Amino acid sequence: MSEADASMQAYEKLLAQMPSIGFFSRKKRILAFLKVTAMAQEMIDEGEITVDHALFILSILSRKNPAFQKAAMMTALNLPKMQKRVLKPIGLQYANEFRCNLQLLPVDVDEEEG
Repeated sequence: MSEADASMQAYEKLLAQMPSIGFFSRKKRILAFLKVTAMAQEMIDEGEITVDHALFILSILSRKNPAFQKAAMMTALNLPKMQKRVLKPIGLQYANEFRCNLQLLPVDVDEEEG
């Protein structure tokens, strides 16, 4: 299977995992982001896709799916207050990149959690 086919399958798989985000529900939006990025991390761990492909797929998903874009935005805005252990590595990396796109400083992974 080509990389393009694998990426397309991964995109479809992540899109299918996207739960409802409710009507401006911070909790549902963050949970939706966590669910999708956990699935992406699982695909990385199983060797289905690379980290670079996952970041690319999440960025396409954010552009094509308004619900995921809202979920990523809510997570990125609340990232400084979140406990980093609830995020998978790919989720933390994507949320930090999303923060940079919003011209916000990235959240340091090594900072103390309360």
